[in-house]
Amino acid sequence: MRPILSINYSCIKCDNCRLICPEHSIQYNGVSYAVDSWSCTFCNLCVEICPLGCIQMVNDDEKYDDTME
Repeated sequence: MRPILSINYSCIKCDNCRLICPEHSIQYNGVSYAVDSWSCTFCNLCVEICPLGCIQMVNDDEKYDDTME
């Protein structure tokens, strides 16, 4: 099962994750962030740079209730 990145509602939209992503897998639509799990290489740079720890790697079937969509 392929993992996915989950960005929760605590996100302050600092844009650090989108800017550091070497694959440009994180997009911002003006309201929330979306992660393209197919282009993501799971390098964990976004997880490490998030100042509030809002990004977590989870299995596709165990998304958190507070995940942004």
